[in-house]
Amino acid sequence: MRGARSAVVFLCLVSLGLFGCNGAMNFSPPPPPPPAANNSAPVSITMTDAPPANVTILSFEVTVTSATLNPGSVPLISSPRKIEVKELEADSAFLSTLNVPTGTYQSITVNFANPEITFLNQTGAVLAGCANNTVCEIQSNNAGSATYSGAPFPVTITTGVASALRLDVNVANVITPALGVDFSAANAVTVQQLATHGSGETDEMDDLVGVVQNPDLLNHNFTIHTMHGDFLITTDANTEYEIHGCNASNFNCLQTGQVVQVDVRLLTGGVIDAKRVELDDEVEDNEAEGVVTKIDDATHFEMVVLDELPLTANVNIGNPITVTLSSASFQIKSDGLSVPSALQNAFQAAVNTSQLLPGQVVEVRVVSFAAGPPISVTTDRVRLSMTQFTGIVTAIALPNFTLGSLPAIFTNAGINSIVVVTSNQTDVDGSTNINALLDGNTVSTRGLLFKNGANPPEMIAKKVRIR
Repeated sequence: MRGARSAVVFLCLVSLGLFGCNGAMNFSPPPPPPPAANNSAPVSITMTDAPPANVTILSFEVTVTSATLNPGSVPLISSPRKIEVKELEADSAFLSTLNVPTGTYQSITVNFANPEITFLNQTGAVLAGCANNTVCEIQSNNAGSATYSGAPFPVTITTGVASALRLDVNVANVITPALGVDFSAANAVTVQQLATHGSGETDEMDDLVGVVQNPDLLNHNFTIHTMHGDFLITTDANTEYEIHGCNASNFNCLQTGQVVQVDVRLLTGGVIDAKRVELDDEVEDNEAEGVVTKIDDATHFEMVVLDELPLTANVNIGNPITVTLSSASFQIKSDGLSVPSALQNAFQAAVNTSQLLPGQVVEVRVVSFAAGPPISVTTDRVRLSMTQFTGIVTAIALPNFTLGSLPAIFTNAGINSIVVVTSNQTDVDGSTNINALLDGNTVSTRGLLFKNGANPPEMIAKKVRIR
C-alpha cells in the first residue's frame, strides 16, 4: 500500500564496502569483510523506501545492479541485488559490506534495472492499460541510474573506521504519472550517513523469516535460510527468544528445520546480530504473505504476494492471487507486541473474512493451488502480519496518534483515518522519542493493523519513522 512514501536501502561503508539490506531481496549475502588494510575501512549500505493520486503501489521490485562512490567508481556491492521496495517504508534492507579505500568521496551513483510494479488502479479510468478498480502488473527492462551528491557528501572514509550509508528511494518521484520508472528523476534517491550507537549498531531490520540451519551451540550462531538468501545470525546475552514448547528460552531452543522470525541489528563490519527470535512453525509449510486488496465475500479475498516460503512454482512476488478459506483458523504473529484483548480475541475468533480489510498484510498457509489465471489458492490458516503504510498526523493523544491522508487502498474502502497505538515496545526512527511528533508530520508506521468494529482501524505499532 503506498501513498507518498520512500524506501530505505542501507549500505555500510567502512573504507571496506557494503552490507546488504533486509527486506525482499534475492541474493546470498557475502560474509563479513576481512580486517581493513592500513589504507581502507569497512562501509555498509542499506536501503529504505516515499505515485499518482488514487494509485496504490502494492509491490515494487527492482534490481540494484551497482552502487559506486565517486571519484574513482569505487564499488559498494559485489553483485546485483533484487529488492522489494514495498517492504521498506518503515524498515531497511541490507545491501552489502565491502572494504573501501580511504579518502574523501563527493557522490554516489546507483544503477537500477528490471523494475516490476504491481498496482491497484482506482483513478476511475484506464491507466497504463489497467482498467479501473483492477490490480495489474507492469514489467520494464529499464529503470535508469541515480547520482546523489547532497548531504552528507562529501564523505570521508578513515582507515579502520566503519561507516554506514542508507539510501532512501522516494517512490513518489521514481514512478511517473504514466506508471513508468525513472530513477534519474530529481530527488529519486537521497542518502543518510548513519550514526553508530554504543554497542556498534548502525541499523536494524525486522521480521527476517526463514528456516534454521546449522545451529552452533559453541559460538551461539545459526544460519537462517530465506527466499532471499542465507544469513549468518549471531546471538548474545541480550537476544530474546519466544520458542513455544521450550522452557529454556535461550539458544538451546533452536533446532534445525524450525521456521523462525528474527529481528536483527546490523553491527559495524557487517555482523548481523539477533535482537529477538520467535518460532513460527516447527516445520516448513507452503506459505505466502501479501497485502489484502479486496474482500470478495465471506470465504474469498484477494491479495498481492510480497513474500513466500518456500519458493512456490508459478507464484512470484507481485502476483495477485485469490484466496479461498477452508475451515481456516485465524492467528496473529505478534512479534513481541502486546495486543489489546478485544482486538486479539475478535481476530482469532473469526471464521470468515469479517476481520480482514484492504491494506492489511496477512500470511496464508497454502493447502491447494490452481495456476489460473487468476492464480487461486486455498488456505486453512490466516495469520495477521506486519503492515506498513504512510500518512499525515491529524491528531495526537500521546502515546497514540491518528494518521490521515492515507493511501488510496484505504480511502477507497471508506477508511479515512487509522489510530496508531505506541508503547515502550515501539521503535521510533527519526526522532529521540514519540513526544517530538507534531500535527502535520508525515509518518511511516509498521505494525499489526486491526479492524476495530465501527471505529477507525487500529495499528499496534512496532516501528514509527518520522519523515
